[in-house]
Amino acid sequence: MKTANTAIRTFIVCFLLITIVCTDSGWCQTAKDTTDKKIASVDEVLKGTDKSSEQGTITLDAGNQGSETYTAVTDCEVEISSNLETYGNAELSVSVNDEKVISWARSHDKDPARLVVNGKEVEESNVDTGGGDYTPTTQKTKIKLKKGDKVSLNLSGDFGRANPHLSITGPGIEQNDKTPGSDNAGGAPGTTVMGSGGGFLWKPISESRGGVAVILLPSKYRHEQFNKKIWINGQTNEVLDWRPDYANGNRMHIFLKKKGAQYGGPVTIELGLAKGGRVKWEVTNGANRTER
Repeated sequence: MKTANTAIRTFIVCFLLITIVCTDSGWCQTAKDTTDKKIASVDEVLKGTDKSSEQGTITLDAGNQGSETYTAVTDCEVEISSNLETYGNAELSVSVNDEKVISWARSHDKDPARLVVNGKEVEESNVDTGGGDYTPTTQKTKIKLKKGDKVSLNLSGDFGRANPHLSITGPGIEQNDKTPGSDNAGGAPGTTVMGSGGGFLWKPISESRGGVAVILLPSKYRHEQFNKKIWINGQTNEVLDWRPDYANGNRMHIFLKKKGAQYGGPVTIELGLAKGGRVKWEVTNGANRTER
């Protein structure tokens, strides 16, 4: 009996010792895990406070002409976007530390002059569309900078209803701008407003898609502003192809299923906005080319 009691006491003591060791080990592991997680979290927070790596954009356009200067906050690569649409004398330039690297000058809307980068013309920057008509296209140019380099942007001209722009995207620029056109793309949800901004084009016969009508929207409008619903004279299912990219002045292209004359006149074009409501344009005669 005495031997049995001794064995029981020995078992209980061993059990308690094992429990204490395991519990202590668990506490240590928990503390280590927590410490590791805190360190990682702090690193992430510290990394997030370095705003020098955040990308932003400075833009000049017809309504905001003049000069802007960007100073590189670190060794980096920036992107210059340029398009010199114009109806009168206009020019743009980009200089790095007072050395001109990009330039473009045009005197009217049919001027064939092209963008010049580092002394070489960019052929695709101004496209001959036939009949002596030239259409400038948006060009992207990459420039490598050292910390402290200064980039000067200049844009000026008598643009008329054209939509030129000159912009730089790089690190360290505080981005407060909204999506182009978002301020006045539409009214309150459920309302219909007239489209604004120069650059709207109704082309009754396109050079592709079998010669159907094509609509080009002003460059201020972006795909994300719309819900992909379109009404032509109140009718849906009239769209053949809504191109996902931008061209001919950084504009969206919407190809319809018929030639322009088949829509008669006047033609009402309505596009549904993602935030609700619609934006509308009107064309007096579907058979005629219309620009606004």
